[in-house]
Amino acid sequence: MEPEFGFAVVHIPHASTVVPEAYRNTILLDERRFRREMCRMTDAFCDELYDDPGFPCRIVAAYSRFVCDTERFRDDRREPRAKWGQGLMYTRTTRGRRLRRYDEALRGTILREIYDPHHARLTEAVETALARHGKCLIIDGHSFNSRMIMKPDNLISMPDFDIGTDAYHTPPELCAALRAEVKALGYTSKVNTPFGGAITPMKFYRRDKRVVSVMLETNRKLYMDEKTMTKAGGFERTRAACHALMRRAAEYVRDMPA
Repeated sequence: MEPEFGFAVVHIPHASTVVPEAYRNTILLDERRFRREMCRMTDAFCDELYDDPGFPCRIVAAYSRFVCDTERFRDDRREPRAKWGQGLMYTRTTRGRRLRRYDEALRGTILREIYDPHHARLTEAVETALARHGKCLIIDGHSFNSRMIMKPDNLISMPDFDIGTDAYHTPPELCAALRAEVKALGYTSKVNTPFGGAITPMKFYRRDKRVVSVMLETNRKLYMDEKTMTKAGGFERTRAACHALMRRAAEYVRDMPA
């Protein structure tokens, strides 16, 4: 039996806290500082927030973004965050502290063992959806801090949900539908604030309109204690809201002509 939303691929790149010892040994921070950085940067529990059973195709990164950030461009020359030491292999923390020394051999290992296999799985999943359905929806599931850690002055008013879009792969009508759903659920939203964009495999990036991509980002204050990285009382309500947004996106793409 075909899954309810078999044309959709759920991508969760930043939920893991797994850092194998071989990679932990390359990180210069002591345990206290590293734990604090982990709390700041991990999209904790997003693998659960975006686990609607109607979406069985899930690509979830196995390792922490401190091992490899699979959301970044492969080529640092194309990656805006690389100049801040946060390309696919981080060398700087959120505050600019040195996280690890740059090591070309280590970067090559990360590409070969983690980054490239992850993107191969994502590409294959999109190919399968296109072959079976003539369309594919990528839902990129993230969260963000209630305080903007990159901007100490904290001038940005943070929404409950951020809808990340790509000018080519995210139809404006889909964005509008998601914002309307957020409002109906009793939350606030912004577009591409605090973060923007939506992932698409390079094979299809800016080439194939049949691939629709949107990023859904949840404010962590809704569902967790941000200092201890533990679930809070609002977790299940937030999870239900995330599921509703996933389904609204899928319904939009389902009704698109193939």
